[in-house]
Amino acid sequence: MLLLALSAMLTGCIPHEKLVNFSTDSSEAMINAQYVQDPPEITIQPDDILSITVSTFDTLAARIFNKTITTPGPEGSFIGQGYLVDQSGHIEFPVLGKVRLKGLTREAAKDTLRSKLLTYLRDPIVEVRFLNLHVSVMGEVMRPGVYTFPDEKFTILEALTLAGDMTTYADRSDILVIREYGKVREFGRVDLSSSRAFESPYFYLAQNDVVYVKPLEQKKNLIEDPFSRVLAITSVVASLSTVIIALTRP
Repeated sequence: MLLLALSAMLTGCIPHEKLVNFSTDSSEAMINAQYVQDPPEITIQPDDILSITVSTFDTLAARIFNKTITTPGPEGSFIGQGYLVDQSGHIEFPVLGKVRLKGLTREAAKDTLRSKLLTYLRDPIVEVRFLNLHVSVMGEVMRPGVYTFPDEKFTILEALTLAGDMTTYADRSDILVIREYGKVREFGRVDLSSSRAFESPYFYLAQNDVVYVKPLEQKKNLIEDPFSRVLAITSVVASLSTVIIALTRP
């Protein structure tokens, strides 16, 4: 009975190797440096909110292009100091009117606006930043939710850290990343139990990514039959107590 109880209890135990991140084999153990890949460039998509500032030597002339609106403008184009990209990929910019930025990187968007502003300004400097970069983290993490990030170089490790790290029952070897570009949806997987995780094309996250951390099989067993788990532990304690009393009795 003692052996049966121990066996039932141990089915819910999680091996140490499943709790370790970035493990290496003997051939990798000698590597002390890795090539750091560049993060993928984030492109502007509908519903993005952009901060756009224009500066030049003539600050008075540039003022009209840095319009601040505290209430939504036509078709919701302005939100505070941000510009909302509409479903056709355009923003409504002062004086210039509709400007299509969909599919452009920040640098390409800056060049596009600057070329249009040359008609009105001398040597304009344009700065473009995302205001609503965010990812969703769900599953076996301490604090599931939607988290914003400040710049375009954002990793899956930073997202999991914001979510309070993974729980004990997280499957570190099979983390799902769901990514959408326009009407295309991708499903990528990252194995954080291996040091090769840093080489994954999904190690760096993109705007609107969803990170899902799957549970281990041990949690499924625990949820499906919690009574048996408690009974097994109770049986082990009772059996061990009986053995100890028997051995210590004169």
